[in-house]
Amino acid sequence: MKAQKPEIVEKFDMLFGGRTGLTALVPVLDVLDVPVETRVRFRESTDNPADLVIEAGGKAALLRNVPAQHIEQARERGVIMFYEMKGDDVVRCTPAYKE
Repeated sequence: MKAQKPEIVEKFDMLFGGRTGLTALVPVLDVLDVPVETRVRFRESTDNPADLVIEAGGKAALLRNVPAQHIEQARERGVIMFYEMKGDDVVRCTPAYKE
């Protein structure tokens, strides 16, 4: 089976809180449209250390140009909580775990 090209995500916001950890506000992503029991994973891109790859259910997305301090927090904490947005509304939240 041929590998699917990752969805490129360039517009997103990331926030970090000492208690809540790393949060990413993103548009609705195909990669996160998986059954709740499917584990979503993330890793640093081998092509660019400022990019994060998200993978689940045979799909992938690439977050481009993530600030270095957020990459470090993702690496240290091992989890990112993704909040998918439609306009100003959160439509789904999904945790992703470090590979």
